[in-house]
Amino acid sequence: MTDATLVADPAPSLQTGGRPTDGRTTDGRTGGGLALRGLTKFLGGRDVVAGIDLDVAKGELVSLLGPSGCGKTTTLRMVAGFLPVDGGTVTMGGADVTDLGPERRPSAMVFQNYALWPHMTVTQNVAFPLRTRRVSKQRTAERVREALELVGLTHHAGSKPTAISGGEQQRVALARAIVQEPDVLLLDEPLSNLDAKLRVSVRDEIRRIQQRLGITTVIVTHDQDEALSVSDRIAVMHDGRIEQVASPTDLYARPATRFVASFIGATSFVRGAFLADVRTPIADGDEVLVRPEEVTLVPDSTVTATVTRVLMRGHFAEVVLAAGDAELRSFVTGAPPVIGSTTGVRLGSVLVYRDGALVEGPR
Repeated sequence: MTDATLVADPAPSLQTGGRPTDGRTTDGRTGGGLALRGLTKFLGGRDVVAGIDLDVAKGELVSLLGPSGCGKTTTLRMVAGFLPVDGGTVTMGGADVTDLGPERRPSAMVFQNYALWPHMTVTQNVAFPLRTRRVSKQRTAERVREALELVGLTHHAGSKPTAISGGEQQRVALARAIVQEPDVLLLDEPLSNLDAKLRVSVRDEIRRIQQRLGITTVIVTHDQDEALSVSDRIAVMHDGRIEQVASPTDLYARPATRFVASFIGATSFVRGAFLADVRTPIADGDEVLVRPEEVTLVPDSTVTATVTRVLMRGHFAEVVLAAGDAELRSFVTGAPPVIGSTTGVRLGSVLVYRDGALVEGPR
């Protein structure tokens, strides 16, 4: 299995900029961004992808974020050309590539399992897509060297994939993709096989390389921390549809739907005694949610609650509070309160949803 993209020889180095290939127009190093219009896929008797629209600007990194089965990987595979679309169009750099195979698209994909050849060295793995397209040996050697330098793996050029770590294997797969100088880089759950600490360092490395190359990038992930930390914008998917596309800051502060609010960050329902502290007019049937950082513990308040649990999160504690059958969570720095103690509670900004849509949030 190999990454697929459109590569022609002669080609410039990774550092010097791109050129038109196969009739595409380019401006700068790449041919522009990515546009999806009405993209649809019908599998197993249902719409796995139900007519989504998405624009990714040139040089932008957008994450497709959502739970398992929401259609994000299916979307990515249609963008890459590995799955035919049942409806809609895929445009890269202003050119319609909907009916082109993956080898004819100006894109490269990093697979979840990396798909490295175990019998080949790191250099041979990275060079493979260039060799299959008959790029000259000299240019292949130059571009492979630059790609390995970019991902910090020059010292493993002669190693086999089985002799390097999971994080290094992931960087080999990334080098094999960027050596092709694609207009669009596609990554399918690129960090899912790594341990928690390694995921943080590798995701930072991916973002550094993406920004240095200025390459249009789409990452599929179910990890909200990963999406929030590396993305210019995030598209949250649910049941084959995009619920909201926004910057990480806007997405967290003003989630447009009840689903987005529950999927991005932690929230608690505000009900019972806690509603007395809500200043927004509430209609029958409205759902009121609050983020833990908007829940403050104070010595005196008209609303009190009992501390039922204290969960240490490193430099802060997550305190679980109960008043009757209602429960809130609060992030507390410094010494946390004692379990079983009673404390006053004050709410800051809340999120109010009516029929699943945001009607009131932070201003």
